[in-house]
Amino acid sequence: MTLAYYPPARSLHLHQSRTLPRRYASLRQLGQAAWQLAMRFGKRTTIHGLDKLLAARSSSWERFIWLCTFVCAFLGAVYVCLILSQRYNDGKFQTVVDSTRFPVYRIAFPVITICNHNRLNWQRLPLAKARFMANVSDAAQLKLFERIISSYDSMSFAHFKSFDQLRNEPTQQLSHINFSLVVDFMTWTCDEMLTDCKWRQFPHNCCEIFSKRRSKNGLCWAFNSLETVEGKRMQLLDPLWPWRTGSAGPMSGLFVRVLMQPDKHWPERRNEKGIHVMVTEPYVWHKDPFHVPADTQTTLEIEPTIYFYDNDTRSVSSDQRECVFDDERNSRDFKSLLGYIYMIENCQSECHQEYLVRYCNCTMDLLFPPGQYRSCRAPDLECLAKNNDRLLYSYQPGEERFVRNNYEGMVCKCFRNCYSLNYINDVRPSFLPPEVLGNSSYVDLDAHFRFETMMVYRTSLVFGWVDLMVSFGGIAGLFLGCSLISGMELAYFLCIEVPAFGMRELRQRLRAKRGIDTVAAMPTPTLNLRQNVPSQLEQYIMQLKVEQAPQKATAQFQKWQRQTFAHKHVISK
Repeated sequence: MTLAYYPPARSLHLHQSRTLPRRYASLRQLGQAAWQLAMRFGKRTTIHGLDKLLAARSSSWERFIWLCTFVCAFLGAVYVCLILSQRYNDGKFQTVVDSTRFPVYRIAFPVITICNHNRLNWQRLPLAKARFMANVSDAAQLKLFERIISSYDSMSFAHFKSFDQLRNEPTQQLSHINFSLVVDFMTWTCDEMLTDCKWRQFPHNCCEIFSKRRSKNGLCWAFNSLETVEGKRMQLLDPLWPWRTGSAGPMSGLFVRVLMQPDKHWPERRNEKGIHVMVTEPYVWHKDPFHVPADTQTTLEIEPTIYFYDNDTRSVSSDQRECVFDDERNSRDFKSLLGYIYMIENCQSECHQEYLVRYCNCTMDLLFPPGQYRSCRAPDLECLAKNNDRLLYSYQPGEERFVRNNYEGMVCKCFRNCYSLNYINDVRPSFLPPEVLGNSSYVDLDAHFRFETMMVYRTSLVFGWVDLMVSFGGIAGLFLGCSLISGMELAYFLCIEVPAFGMRELRQRLRAKRGIDTVAAMPTPTLNLRQNVPSQLEQYIMQLKVEQAPQKATAQFQKWQRQTFAHKHVISK
């Protein structure tokens, strides 16, 4: 038989009373500890209002008033910050005058490109036949060769109507001939077209300062260019190339005489004689030229203007600021000719070339730099003439909402380059009298700057990120009376002290739980009784009596004291 000892009823009741509200007691202790932590933070924080809200001696009404005040101030700060953030995200721009007297010698003189209206020297046609049709004796093929060459005489981009005469012609018979080489052979040489060149009144050999280059007008001659091999070689030989000038007025820039030589033009073409002049900044492939009639003395006054966006605008997307930096190659709005930096003119030229490839699956290598597309051959010229009207008109995205377009055209999304050098050109031709011209026909072109200084315009953000930070700081000081240091205090409290407090409380609860589990795991004292050992029960009962005897003696002694005190008190009365 086994005798187990159970604690008295008083101890069992106490254990149950401790077990039931233990969870609420622990939560109460946790809340009190958290409140003590918050009060410690309120004593040392520099955020106005929190010290009053978390003060130990504040009454409930004081805490309520300060809580309402702090919440209203915080909500007001958040509202104003949202307004400022919206203003920053809108990305408004402002353009101001950065300089009114920026000297012109700080920029390169523009590239002057000259093209004859009649592209070819027709006197070299027999030599071209002998060179490119040496083994051909068929008169029909020779006549077709001549007709194809004549259609190149007035060819430029979106002016392919001259190829209409090749419809229903067996052009595939001459598909093996690269007519771009034929045109390059028959085009005007430097000596045939240019003479009497002067730079700042100093004579120069025209063939040394002009180089032949491609453009959307065909093969032309360009001054101060960097796109050609000759221009790049000139830059290596002369560190000041492309040339600059710091003066303005007549003969302060480039003077050149352009020879017309109408007797060498294609005799069947009746057109107005003259030249096309294109004024561009370096690294620009093409810009729409202006017409200069023959037999004139033409003054070309150039007034440059610089527009640029500062570096703070890089935080805004190119689509929002509507311009592209030349190093933003990862931008979806970046488009340029192969090997060229971003310019709005280069973007438009690449877009036009893509439409040309889309319609005819080839490109005119006379009009564009060498690239990845196939060059058009003789059988492709009819396609160019057929789609000429599509290539003639160009639109901007969104233009159809305001402009009625009666023709299908090209849609090119091209933004301006964020550093743009624009030229305002004033062309004034004066016709020369016959006694001055004599038997010759030419154009005297004098290109120079109008003023020695120019305007520079700078575009910047109305509300940049620096303004946003300053405004946030002002709002925080106005509504909450705090600063960046106060924010660091709050961040330190939330990120360091609060997690440390949580870990400490969790550790204490784990220790308490381990102590309860240890007490519960202690074995209950038992007494093994055997029939042949009855003295163990007697010893156990005697031990209980011995333990209870002092308690009984103490109770009897206290009872005797009370009775004795009461008896003495009665006798004395």
